Amino acid sequence: MSFENYGDDMDPGKRDIMEATHIAVKKHGYSDLTIQHIADEFDRSKALIYYHYDGRDDLLVDFLKYILGGFLAILPEEGSSPREELDHLIELLLPTTVNEEPYRLMLSMFELRMNAPHDEAVREQYLEVEERVKMVLEDILRRGIESNQFVDVDVEVEAETLLSLLIGIRARRLTVYNPEQSIEPLKATIDAHIDRISTKNE
Repeated sequence: MSFENYGDDMDPGKRDIMEATHIAVKKHGYSDLTIQHIADEFDRSKALIYYHYDGRDDLLVDFLKYILGGFLAILPEEGSSPREELDHLIELLLPTTVNEEPYRLMLSMFELRMNAPHDEAVREQYLEVEERVKMVLEDILRRGIESNQFVDVDVEVEAETLLSLLIGIRARRLTVYNPEQSIEPLKATIDAHIDRISTKNE
């Protein structure tokens, strides 16, 4: 995931810590990550990390907010056709293949997600992102129906269905697929679903 210029309004010290954490997570993953790993990618004093954060878990809540906020910043905007926007969103969330470092980041975010039932701050971050993605899906579907690219469906229910499919496929990728393994068979499932709600003259 790349989001150039995101976080420009952050405290410069915190932004540098987030960028160092981004690098460290891609190298070491979530489970093995230490403050020292982050400090190794940080060109300032390690003491600055402890000035801002009590420890790794405290820092990772901010990092989750940073990553998810960056993701929201690159969601597709209205412009191309609704079907093309939907295809772009799916590719953004479900790239067919990934190399090792992006996979480590994706896996780390998944492992953080597993903390949501026990950590209200983590839960709130994921709820915010899911609500935003659902709103994007609803908007795409409404405009697609208006332009006769999609059949007339219950937009809220359909957006919830697509969101659940996207989250489920991401989870399957991270639990049963190797990093370099293509998930084309999984993506074919969601593509087939979208074809069913698309009009024949789309």
